[in-house]
Amino acid sequence: MCVSQSEPQDHGTVTLPRHCSTTNQQQGDKVRGRYRKVVLLVIDGLRPDAITQDGMPTLHGLLRRGWQAASATTIRPSVTVAALTSLATGVSPERHGLSAASLQSLGRVRGLKPLPLELKRLGVETSVVTTQLGGSARWLAGALLRMGGVTRLVPAPPAPGVVVDVGLRHAARNSNAELVVLYLNDADLAGHAWGWMSPAYLQAVRTIDRALAPLEAHLEDPDTLIVLTADHGGGGVLPQDHDHPHPVNDAIPVGMLGGRVMPGLVSNDPVRLLDIPPTVLNAFGGAAPAEYEGRVLHEAFMTELVWA
Repeated sequence: MCVSQSEPQDHGTVTLPRHCSTTNQQQGDKVRGRYRKVVLLVIDGLRPDAITQDGMPTLHGLLRRGWQAASATTIRPSVTVAALTSLATGVSPERHGLSAASLQSLGRVRGLKPLPLELKRLGVETSVVTTQLGGSARWLAGALLRMGGVTRLVPAPPAPGVVVDVGLRHAARNSNAELVVLYLNDADLAGHAWGWMSPAYLQAVRTIDRALAPLEAHLEDPDTLIVLTADHGGGGVLPQDHDHPHPVNDAIPVGMLGGRVMPGLVSNDPVRLLDIPPTVLNAFGGAAPAEYEGRVLHEAFMTELVWA
């Protein structure tokens, strides 16, 4: 594993990371952590190069105090239905067959092992918090609920700050072990309407960034893991789209925050969207099914703080 240490910002006392070594990596491969809560924040259409000190100061600062991948990629085709289904099933579109809302393809998903169902076997609930969905996203959410595994769909008004607040309040009230998925689509809507990295897109990104301030309260919480990602980038071929094969459309952010996450580290190891489902299962003490195509991101965690 190859990592680089970022300089911490002036946020008071910051836990210094231990030096990374082959021994630490081997230890991390042998133990699993047990979190009470995992918050998976999916920001639809967020390009990694939009996360700057000027454009997204809150998220930029949070990631500098947590763990992040130097580069990460989504699946192909880089479309929302395919990516969210891969997050839900742990496999690529070649396996799950969903690149568009289709009842015919849904039959293939039923033969897989969805992440919410695997978590349910561990006694872990899954809650999805989002605004009122439309189109393919609404269809996919309903399909996952019908297939079983997802415990509840928590509606929220159409504002990023409210979605985050509703999700965190729900997690605090629910005493059960739980995966809480927060889905924000404001950046994607702006990208399709005005183009990725356009002034309107960057304004939507800034609005999302302001909504993420409450996450800072969980930076030192050893029982909560926050995983941040996007389903795709955008503007790689066409300024208002993201479905063509292109590195800019493929690139996504992947980062983690929490009291047992390696602070201030940027990993140069290859990271994919498909690494998130096995990492979430590992966080609750479970093992990924053999069919899952990703790996557990062990390098993101402080091994001395992982519960055996």
